[in-house]
Amino acid sequence: MYPSTTLFIAIGQFAIVILVMFSYPLQVHPCRNCLDKVFSASSKALMSAADQTDEGELDGHGHAASDMSGVKHILITGGVVTCGFAVAYFVNDLQMGEHRDTP
Repeated sequence: MYPSTTLFIAIGQFAIVILVMFSYPLQVHPCRNCLDKVFSASSKALMSAADQTDEGELDGHGHAASDMSGVKHILITGGVVTCGFAVAYFVNDLQMGEHRDTP
């Protein structure tokens, strides 16, 4: 959208690339942890009350301490990145409601 005729615009475009490159992993990390907790909670809900975590396995906040396996980590991260790419590729306008094209 900006003309690439000046050095300042090129530096600004490069800065935006660096910003996006380093901010996306910071957004994926909490999303992955949240999805892991949701999937863990749904699988624990299917278990009987006797099979759930003991008091000794709780972390400092009262949540069940669980380590994510490497395969689960890769699958959830891949799913989040794939969904993010699909939205960025296929969605042209994030505006909700009626969209009127004017000639």
